[in-house]
Amino acid sequence: MSSFFSLDSRFGRTFKPFLFRPGKITDSFNKGMRVMYAHPIRWYLVISIFHFFFFSLVVDPSETKGRSFVVNSNSEELTEAQFDSLYHLPDSLHDEESWPVSDHYFMMIDKMNQENVLSPSEIMDSLKLNHLPFVERIATKQLVKINHESSASLVGYLLRQIPIVMFFVLPIYAFILKIFFWRKGLYIKHLVHSLHIHSFFFFVMSLGYISILISEELGNKIIAPITFLIGAAYILFSFRNIYKVKWFWTVIRYFMVGFTYSIMLSIAFVLGVLISFVFF
Repeated sequence: MSSFFSLDSRFGRTFKPFLFRPGKITDSFNKGMRVMYAHPIRWYLVISIFHFFFFSLVVDPSETKGRSFVVNSNSEELTEAQFDSLYHLPDSLHDEESWPVSDHYFMMIDKMNQENVLSPSEIMDSLKLNHLPFVERIATKQLVKINHESSASLVGYLLRQIPIVMFFVLPIYAFILKIFFWRKGLYIKHLVHSLHIHSFFFFVMSLGYISILISEELGNKIIAPITFLIGAAYILFSFRNIYKVKWFWTVIRYFMVGFTYSIMLSIAFVLGVLISFVFF
């Protein structure tokens, strides 16, 4: 913890070239000048802490209303008599088209969660769902737990997973850089570049969040778009300064990297959400 989070004079020397000379500290680090500037991982972790702190202030999960997940839009109208009839329905008559359990079970799960009397484990026992095959049982149990929570609780949980997902995205972005600039050094060079690029983007986004906290209208309509454009321009100039490619090919590869990264980032977040639900 001390190695990665302690602040020293190198942070002061790093800040100016980091902000105003895109690619400078990346190039210096890759050339062996590793004492003058802050370590890339330490730099990323410190800035990401500030970024996600301000992000958490702007995105307030407590403003999210309602249930987190309603398994059946008509289940709120389910009467006690209807619930009893579904409960005593033989398994052979349940609709088997849905997964991991039938729609009838989904309706009963939602009804029992609305009453907020039983815990998820007790609901599983009450509906006798523990006899399901392993995969279906685990999936059903997670659905019961998700349905049991409020929207604010679920959104807050997912927001806490974003820093973890982004940390695993860093080497993916470095791999994309390696593909499009495969003659421009070893993979570790692109990984350092990835750390610095994400650090800068987190930094300017933090400024956008601060502006939103000061004036929501000014921040959303003016400052936030400007910070995004600054971040995009920074990446373009860092490509040019580090890889020494002609401007035409720099711009072409810039858009190709951006397009590929947007696809990989979307996939990473979808997988992150699914994995988060598994361990919810």
